[in-house]
Amino acid sequence: MTTAPLTCPACGGTNPGEAVFCANPACRKALGEFRYVREELRTTARWHERLAEQISDYVGRPHFLVVHSVWFLVWLLLNSGLVAAVAAFDAYPFGLLGIILSVEAIFITGFLLIASNRQSEHANKRAELDYEVNVRTYRRVKEMDAAVRELVARVERLEASVRAGRRE
Repeated sequence: MTTAPLTCPACGGTNPGEAVFCANPACRKALGEFRYVREELRTTARWHERLAEQISDYVGRPHFLVVHSVWFLVWLLLNSGLVAAVAAFDAYPFGLLGIILSVEAIFITGFLLIASNRQSEHANKRAELDYEVNVRTYRRVKEMDAAVRELVARVERLEASVRAGRRE
């Protein structure tokens, strides 16, 4: 049995009736009658939440460690007197570097907490949708169970009447 083709609500592309995700490689949205959690959260995100997510994405990558390692190395070389062409602007024990790192840590912590709250909101929204799907599925299974029980009862009555008709 072939089902009717499905139209993707995001890109408008046509998909086979059995498809779960849009066949368009640029889209790949799930096909069905439900809200898209990511898109919904993205549209409600405020500017500082989007900024926090971008910063936390960057901080969570190895590039961040590489950039900071290079920055520390350059700072130490410039301020330890190893580079003669540049006068030291932050002598040992590098107080300015300590202040800069403390302020950076404060901001990174704030951005990570904002991003964590967004992730928590996302997880709560997904859990809510999962619960909704579970309730709908449970109700549908109960309806199908009742229908199957009714069919079994009808078949049993029909068989009983056929057997009773043969005895006469």
